[in-house]
Amino acid sequence: MSENNLPIKLVLPKATDIVPNTGGGKLKFFGEVTPELKKEITDKFETLLSFYSDVFNENEAIPAVGKITVKPEAIAKSHKPSDLCRNCPIIGSEDLDEIYIKVNRKNIQETIEMVKNPPSQKFQANMTAIIDIQPIKPEEKISPTLQSIAQEDFNSIKKFIKLKIFDFDDDFDNAQIWDYVIRKLCSLHFKDKYEIISYGDQIKFLKIEITSYNDIIKLASINGVKTVGFFQEYSLPQSDFSATELQTLLNSEYRDSDVTIGIIDGGISDDNPFLQPYIVAREEYINKVYQNPQHATFIASTIQYGNILNDISASTAYRFKFVDIVAIPNSDKNFGLTDSITEDTLMEIIEEVMEKYSFTTKIWNLSLGIENKPCDGSMSDLGVFLDYIQDKYHVQIFVSSGNVNSLPLRNWPPQKGIGEHDRLISPADSVRAITVGSVALFDSVNSIVKFNEPSPFSRRGPGANYIVKPDIVDYGGNYSTSYKIDGLGVKGLDSSGRIIEGNGTSYSTPRSLQKYASIYEEMIEPDLLLAKAMLIHSARMNSRELLDEHPDNIKYYGFGIPSADTQDILQCSKDCVTLIFKQKISQKSHLEMYDFPYPKSLIKNNKYIGEIGMTLAYLPPLDPKYGREYCRTNIDVSFGTYSYIAGGKIDYKGQVPLESKWDEKFEAARVKHGFKWSPIKSYYRKLSREISLEDGWKLRVDLTPRNGFYVQSQEFVLIITIKDSNGNDIYSEITNGLRERGYITNNIETKYQIRQRQ
Repeated sequence: MSENNLPIKLVLPKATDIVPNTGGGKLKFFGEVTPELKKEITDKFETLLSFYSDVFNENEAIPAVGKITVKPEAIAKSHKPSDLCRNCPIIGSEDLDEIYIKVNRKNIQETIEMVKNPPSQKFQANMTAIIDIQPIKPEEKISPTLQSIAQEDFNSIKKFIKLKIFDFDDDFDNAQIWDYVIRKLCSLHFKDKYEIISYGDQIKFLKIEITSYNDIIKLASINGVKTVGFFQEYSLPQSDFSATELQTLLNSEYRDSDVTIGIIDGGISDDNPFLQPYIVAREEYINKVYQNPQHATFIASTIQYGNILNDISASTAYRFKFVDIVAIPNSDKNFGLTDSITEDTLMEIIEEVMEKYSFTTKIWNLSLGIENKPCDGSMSDLGVFLDYIQDKYHVQIFVSSGNVNSLPLRNWPPQKGIGEHDRLISPADSVRAITVGSVALFDSVNSIVKFNEPSPFSRRGPGANYIVKPDIVDYGGNYSTSYKIDGLGVKGLDSSGRIIEGNGTSYSTPRSLQKYASIYEEMIEPDLLLAKAMLIHSARMNSRELLDEHPDNIKYYGFGIPSADTQDILQCSKDCVTLIFKQKISQKSHLEMYDFPYPKSLIKNNKYIGEIGMTLAYLPPLDPKYGREYCRTNIDVSFGTYSYIAGGKIDYKGQVPLESKWDEKFEAARVKHGFKWSPIKSYYRKLSREISLEDGWKLRVDLTPRNGFYVQSQEFVLIITIKDSNGNDIYSEITNGLRERGYITNNIETKYQIRQRQ
């Protein structure tokens, strides 16, 4: 086997690497428990009781919702006021510092008595963490966008309202509140004007026909209603195309793949001779008069021929099969009749499609977004739905970060004063999806940005819950300073097979999807999560300089640009070794691998040198009723050096990620900037300043659940790459070192490597 064609190693853990957890967090007070504090909290609970008195008078069994705001330094899970809320249980949250509690007359009164005479030290500590306690008022329930709609614009919401009901985390209470809300709807004359829509256990809402803005006020006043919003309308993203004179041959050497890719869009043209033979199935949900195949055809051609059309070198090219889902209507008046599709209808179509095709089609492209729904603290309904779909049907969906379609377009570095104008849009916040932004492939003296800089139109993160979004970026185009393509777009095919240029994250998304599909195709045992981790790991290693220039760059680049060469992702060389740990970790233990065989070739003058990249991927349980705490588990990884000190104790220093002096009071900073609770974590460090020689290296992986949440175990994929820029054979050093320490390592071979040996 060539020294540049070496297999990635799968490392199996030893039983001794699994270490039981010990100890726990210390009780912390955030102030004094004074008579004044007791009265203040008592008064707030009394206000809560008074606000809901009409509800409780009507039916003592009907629950209501209170909102507790905690101090910023008290948002860590160990400080949540769970003891104070023993009678008014926590049922969800929104922002990091907010907690929803279930209340009725009896449990409010019981809590008031305990506030007056605190039963424990923990209860007292909980009291000091609280800033405010408030009921959920009707005006809070109406979405800001809906609130802004003037009476004369009422038709823009198509007279259908989306009502979401609080989940009380109890089957009996939920049945009670839904029965209560339905009875209220009937009494308010909505008896024949509502429909219940549900998907899975966590997605359930009401679709209600209304006749006036006053109806919205009435609906918001119903106890148990969480939000009042409207159904988003979807149509094809605005496309910007330009003809090009480039001549190319599409009959280059390709290998036909068994992998099928689903495209949910406006339909792939049957008139394109380079794509039509690869369409193995089609479902049409849009009338022919509203179909526009330009967008989907460009996407499919990018997957199939994007590298050769854009003169990008790659060692292996595949022709994939397509499942063509015609679901998104035309939005371009110049093309023909226009229409849109409602959010609930799109959900229905996607579920139906997955029921039929998910057994054979595991990779899907969905290049769309909603301009008026930028991602903020809360998950979008479509984002939550896509997460549900990916979990239920075991598929991987790629979504675009969205395009900025109005001025100002962003320069690079970003100009001041642009604000939130360029934040990514729904459903780019989907946690399970791979969200793709755009960077420029071509530039000129008159282009807005240069090669590899974020495209002027590409929307940025972070996503909801401060999760890194976009996950990655790829080539999607550029503009001149006069806002024209001018030869700066990416090239694809139109409906008839001609070469055209286009701009948009719609076209960067299928570029990354093609790389993922190629990884998946090359696997002897295909694995969606492993392929995802490999793609993102490649991006981080391929974009070391881009991301390290400024800490905010991750908002625009995600974890970077994946390598165009699949073989570069799937194999090692003698001076660069990649190890994969794919296993489960339990809540009651952690993985601790001492004496990691860091290569002696990377020790110089009693200092460690080299480059280290590390990517962690896992699938945390999700729960939309917890807002910014949507992800219910966190897995952390640390790779660093240790030394033995007096008393046989061990002094450990995290090197990747570089250890910081965090304190729990900085929980918000760890969430916003330190990947905490994020299902993807990727790090890189060049040991340029060198690290003093210690007794050894240690790898540690920890699982932390949210407060009150229990998970028996959680699977994760961890990828570690160690590189020597001087070209020494560290591959043999590390793999031999692992065997000497009793580790079993298996080759992750690819179909390409097998073909090379034949």
